[in-house]
Amino acid sequence: MSREYRALGRELRPVPQIKRRSLLGRLVGWAFRHLPEILLLLLVVRAWQVCADKLGPLWTDVFAVGLVAGLLWWRRSRRWLTAALGCVITRARLRAAFTELRLSRRNGRLPFTVALVPTPVGERVWLLCPVGVSAEDIADESDRLRAACFAREVRITRDRRFSALVVLDVIRRDPLAASQPVGSPLGGRFDVPRPRQPQDQR
Repeated sequence: MSREYRALGRELRPVPQIKRRSLLGRLVGWAFRHLPEILLLLLVVRAWQVCADKLGPLWTDVFAVGLVAGLLWWRRSRRWLTAALGCVITRARLRAAFTELRLSRRNGRLPFTVALVPTPVGERVWLLCPVGVSAEDIADESDRLRAACFAREVRITRDRRFSALVVLDVIRRDPLAASQPVGSPLGGRFDVPRPRQPQDQR
């Protein structure tokens, strides 16, 4: 089936009538989707309470301000914070894009995000597709997913063994255009022979 027919089938698919869940079910779903942010917030609050008991609230605030300034000033920690923020944005934007593009089952179930990790050029997302959604469906909408994630490019790869598992690479930076080229793990394993210098002919 060609890309045009798959896109037409998604456009003609009726809007799913999602059964409205109870308030408790919606709260559990929201908490599960935002579990990393909730755990980080609880960790920060607990650390502040422990420091406030040991040092006092004033010195705890001074220490917190200094820690935040140091993390933002240090280049490596600033890259880590940027990578973490990119992961949060990518997860939220992908979920909104899947809903808008109807990349879901007829009952509205979206692809499940198995894992999301930062890479030297962006983020890598592992998706578990529900019944009715394939890697080809997601690849057909790569241009719209690229715009949704504020990325240079989006690459979709289907797992060779489990076709329901899809790897989505969000490319945000061009390694060839960077001021500092992105390193490769193969650089230290192979010795590249250097060209011989021509000897002077006498």
